[in-house]
Amino acid sequence: MIKVIVITGPTAVGKTKLAVEIAKYLKTDIINGDAFQIYQKMDIGTAKPSPEIRAQIKHHLCDFLDPLNSYSIYEYQKDVRGLIGQMHQEGKIPLLVGGSGLYLDSVIYDYKLEGHGRSKELEEELAALDNEAVHAILMDMNPEAAEKIHPNNRKRVLRAIELAFEQQANKTGKNIPLYDALNLFLTDDRDALYQAINDRVEEMFSRGLLGEVEKLFPAQLGIQARKAIGYKELIPYLEGKITLEEAKEQIKQATRNYAKRQWTWFRKHPDIVWVNISRSDFNKTIEEVKTLIDRFLSS
Repeated sequence: MIKVIVITGPTAVGKTKLAVEIAKYLKTDIINGDAFQIYQKMDIGTAKPSPEIRAQIKHHLCDFLDPLNSYSIYEYQKDVRGLIGQMHQEGKIPLLVGGSGLYLDSVIYDYKLEGHGRSKELEEELAALDNEAVHAILMDMNPEAAEKIHPNNRKRVLRAIELAFEQQANKTGKNIPLYDALNLFLTDDRDALYQAINDRVEEMFSRGLLGEVEKLFPAQLGIQARKAIGYKELIPYLEGKITLEEAKEQIKQATRNYAKRQWTWFRKHPDIVWVNISRSDFNKTIEEVKTLIDRFLSS
């Protein structure tokens, strides 16, 4: 099996900062695992790695798609698996970095997700996709069921996807990994993380998040892209429905809720390696992860 390293965790935990150091250490590239950093012109709200960072370390599937376009989970899976094969041939260790759990799982595993108790999480993970894209997922998993359900009946489509996952899990009893993956989940004290989230949102506004959204909405922001946190909350403000302060608080709350969902999603993964970060001494975290990677690569 090809060895792959995954760095994931809740938003604002420090994935990008760590990944850059690990990519330098391994002399490899980064494959984006965030559902919205794929979009061009959506830099501040998605916390996309800066152009300076991307100049140092090559980032695949980052900042490449017009915000008017959609990008399905199956396109992502196909593209990432192709990149993994390409990097392996080049002698590089594929490094996937991001917090979009379903996207990462679709690459690492053979679609064998645990079905029980996943309804809400599946709905949240697929919230960025329009009805046609979600229906396409079902069509790939269970064409017979997909033909019987209209794409606009989103609730039934989501339930059918969950049932398909359950049926696959029952056949095997577990998720089947397609790669020898080291799955690192960065975590932090919840209060510290929530404070980091609030601070990040304030920083985004000081860097010009509102101006970024104003330039994009409505003409340059497609259905999928406008569902990104930080953008969807500012749209009602631009439409005169809420105040800017209300929009800002909604962004903070939505980001905290997203972090909770990320914890929930990965907590059920038996092969996750939990890494408690040190904000006061992040170099300590970097060295800890290097040790874990060295052990993994030598095994």
